[in-house]
Amino acid sequence: MYSAVVFALLCTVRGAPTSSRDGLKLPMRPRATFTTPDGYVDWPKLVAHVNHTLAKYNGATLPPTNVASIERRAGSNVRLSDQVEQGVPGPSCGSDAGCAGATKYDQSGTAQGKQTMVTYGSGQVGGDDYRSDVTVGGLTSSNQGFISLTTAQGFSDTAADGLLGMGFSTIANTGYTTFFESLIQQGKVAAKEFSFYLGRAASKSNTKSELTLGGRDSTKYTGEITSVPVTMKGYWQVAIDSIKVNGRSAGPTTKGQAAIDTGTTIIIAPTDAALATFARIPGAFPLPFSSDSSVILFAYPCQTASRYLPSLTFAGKDFEIDPLDFNLGTLTSDLEDISEMDDTPGFESLFGGYCVAGLGGADLDPTQNLYVVGDVFLKNWYSIFNYDGDASVQFAKAV
Repeated sequence: MYSAVVFALLCTVRGAPTSSRDGLKLPMRPRATFTTPDGYVDWPKLVAHVNHTLAKYNGATLPPTNVASIERRAGSNVRLSDQVEQGVPGPSCGSDAGCAGATKYDQSGTAQGKQTMVTYGSGQVGGDDYRSDVTVGGLTSSNQGFISLTTAQGFSDTAADGLLGMGFSTIANTGYTTFFESLIQQGKVAAKEFSFYLGRAASKSNTKSELTLGGRDSTKYTGEITSVPVTMKGYWQVAIDSIKVNGRSAGPTTKGQAAIDTGTTIIIAPTDAALATFARIPGAFPLPFSSDSSVILFAYPCQTASRYLPSLTFAGKDFEIDPLDFNLGTLTSDLEDISEMDDTPGFESLFGGYCVAGLGGADLDPTQNLYVVGDVFLKNWYSIFNYDGDASVQFAKAV
């Protein structure tokens, strides 16, 4: 039986769990931030994160020449996270193989006689398949399938002991039922749902982030709950009606599908949707990394009124984004090193008064007009991932 707490999809669990009829509450480590202590955008971390998100959803990355210069200055690997696989470091997986945690699986379970390798945008994990009882915070999945890792390239900068994917089992490389879906099948949880509260550093609530397994924490949200049906069971994917700016839709290109992803920090919208959105924000402009880049980030005046910041519409309801989350930091001259903006007349005059937006543009899946909606949005809205019926993602105002 493997009893260590093993999370990496979305967080690293910290502290002691608490259990109640509302589910098992697991405190989480503070989330990553792309803002330096003095308020500027941290370009190395932001570019690495965008690269990982692009690669996770469609295999694209920013142009290699630009990325290489950023990664050398960053001095660390981007943290990887999968949404469906379970994996724990095996006895032979040391720090040189990417397994930074001290806890190792003793392989006392039942070997399945096969190996699984999962490739990510910035590396890969793999190892020997096993079945055993897996316990997280007192909840045990019996005969759970998982990978005893022999390599975990890309995880060397985390304190996590392993992976515990929370997506749907339909996209698992191993073919195993995910940990939480196993708990449901085995009758181990009272409610067929898990929930997230994500705090923010700027509000001093980042130490209060929490994952609840088998329920929801009513002290972490207020008001009514809006249920958005899942449209495809792979990632937690739902329909997005539109993006609005100043109370008006940014146009028909903003309608599409959205993967609600606690493993992603920013929001990535389809390129046309992002361009249409920022065209409605006074003074905003794109920050292309190069002419052949597959992603566009944006800058906007730091003093922009909140009504001009975008809201996302799900199930007919508008969900606003706090300016504290939308702002990734003040624009700096470092951008000259990674973009073609240094040739733009007057570009240097923009430093200091403009901020980098937490919403970018990239065409991850044009057939669906696919968005990825991450922490920039989810810090504002308590999120409940519910398996009842055809499944849904539910949102309520976070406190």
